[in-house]
Amino acid sequence: MDSLSPMAQAKMKARQGVRHVGMEEVDVKDLVTMKSVPVDAKTMGEIMFRGNTMMNGYFNNTKATQDAFKGGWFRSGDLGVKHPDGNIELKDWSNDIIISGGENLSTIEVESVLFSHPAVLEAAVVGRPDDYWGETHICEVEGWMECEW
Repeated sequence: MDSLSPMAQAKMKARQGVRHVGMEEVDVKDLVTMKSVPVDAKTMGEIMFRGNTMMNGYFNNTKATQDAFKGGWFRSGDLGVKHPDGNIELKDWSNDIIISGGENLSTIEVESVLFSHPAVLEAAVVGRPDDYWGETHICEVEGWMECEW
């Protein structure tokens, strides 16, 4: 990693999906087919786990446990991509995806675009109901500016 530029090092260190000894398997899977997504750093799927460090289930909630472990994997609810170097990058949480006019919009991706502007120190993006689109984004930047799409 030392041979990489500081920006490339920062991007690699920002990834979250590094395996540890107690985890049997970690994968990013298509929710419908349960097949691993391509290792292309672009195709998004749900991050799923297997291993002896996983919980047994939700206390006194059989239905939630069955849903969480459907297909034999613990479904984290986190959405991510797999990189060719084997790391997984977290992209969003499935409950934070905003469906606007049939398009899936990631709050984290919109925030990362806002953060790329040098004047932006803080940003938050959430969805809000919209009569025409179903949902739209609304964001707050640096606590003083509101924008919407």
